[in-house]
Amino acid sequence: MVRRTAEEVAQAKTAALAAKDTIIKLYVERQQSMHQIADAYHIHHTWLKKWFNAWGVTTGSQRSVQAPAQR
Repeated sequence: MVRRTAEEVAQAKTAALAAKDTIIKLYVERQQSMHQIADAYHIHHTWLKKWFNAWGVTTGSQRSVQAPAQR
């Protein structure tokens, strides 16, 4: 595995976050798995899990985008 610099990692994270809507669509519509998306954006899949949680995207077999909880 090739080691990346902190700058390269930061750029990959920024690019993936900028593509939030596309990433969610690919995952929820089952066009790509979490690992495939992570590989395509050169990020670690655990970042996607954290982001999906923050974005209200359920993972696993129940893939969907949840509406924010009503207060």
